[in-house]
Amino acid sequence: MKLLTKYNRVNIIATIIALLVSGICYYFFIRYELISQLDKDLKVEEMEIIDYVTLHRTLPNASSYKDQKIGFELLNNEPINRTVTSKDIFSREENEKITIRELVFPVQVMDKNFKVMISKSQQETNDLIQSILLITFTIVIALLLVLSIINRFLLNKLWQPFNATLLQLKQFNLTGKKELQLEQTRINEFADLNLAVGIMSNRVNQDYESLKSFTENASHEIQTPLAIIQSKLELLMQSENLEEEQGRNLQSIQEACTRLSKLNQSLVLLTKMDNQQFQQKELINAGKIINRLIKNYEELITVKQITIAINLAEDCDLTMNEMMADILFSNLVTNAIKHNIANGTIDVTLTRQQLIIRNTGPDLSTNPAELFERFKKGNQGSASLGLGLSIVKKICEQNNFSVEYRFEKPLHIVSIQFS
Repeated sequence: MKLLTKYNRVNIIATIIALLVSGICYYFFIRYELISQLDKDLKVEEMEIIDYVTLHRTLPNASSYKDQKIGFELLNNEPINRTVTSKDIFSREENEKITIRELVFPVQVMDKNFKVMISKSQQETNDLIQSILLITFTIVIALLLVLSIINRFLLNKLWQPFNATLLQLKQFNLTGKKELQLEQTRINEFADLNLAVGIMSNRVNQDYESLKSFTENASHEIQTPLAIIQSKLELLMQSENLEEEQGRNLQSIQEACTRLSKLNQSLVLLTKMDNQQFQQKELINAGKIINRLIKNYEELITVKQITIAINLAEDCDLTMNEMMADILFSNLVTNAIKHNIANGTIDVTLTRQQLIIRNTGPDLSTNPAELFERFKKGNQGSASLGLGLSIVKKICEQNNFSVEYRFEKPLHIVSIQFS
């Protein structure tokens, strides 16, 4: 949920609750004031009747008007208290029930007790209250609509610098070597955010360039002495006075140098992929690349007497970096060959949706899912570097492919689902 949407919801809900509570309080306050005014009018009528009885020693005439009625009733020694109540009665004139406010009090005339009943219509008061409430709720609804419109447009405009900065961060790419173009704003918080983002992006760019330079320099510096060592080893191995044990030792050293060179190249490749240095993509035909790789390894396949079955779709076109595609399929094919057994089998199936490579091989001594981790080997005695499947997984992640490894004795199965 967006921050603006959540703010609008909280703001509108809080506004509605506040207006409802204030509206209820307002209703009871207005009702109390209007009925109090009605009671004052009844009090005036009461005083007039009492003054008339005191002056004339008799009751005034009963009266009945549209909004007011005065009546008298002789009491038979039963006491009554002064009361003011509201009640509903049926009005013949209006042919409906109406609410009246009635004042009842006792009065004594010539040693006789009378009950005086003064009533005034409360209908106009109720109608006035309803009108006030209707106007109030209309204003509330209009206010909510205005607040919603203001929040939608004004707040969107206020948050525009933040959204622009967020868009710049989403489009930020270390390999693009482009500085962030942050908008100028007068809002202090967004200005501070832009300043912090600018400083952070500059530091990230500097760290990236330093790391990239270090990786390239380290790779170059390591490869140079390795090449010298290997060349010197080859010269020593060609020496005529070389003893058998010395030859075996030199052979071991050469194999270790070769492994170290491959390890260095693999780690540099992983670092470059982590740094997004293979962004350029094009349309490549996966079938042609796999077929070419298999032909390149025909001699090794023949030496190990491996039976290979190939079923490649000609229309499997993928949008990815060509170098990455070559590394991906090369690692899968070489793994199927190197980790195979004598007189084993390899089955390669390629469709537009997936690539499946099945090959025979020794049993695993580890969980198949862990083989995608760096330096994880299927067997502890394996001569593998343990980086091939890590590179495969990294390339698949960067191209939105899903890769799976499973072992169904005696077959090792690697499947890649293309997006």
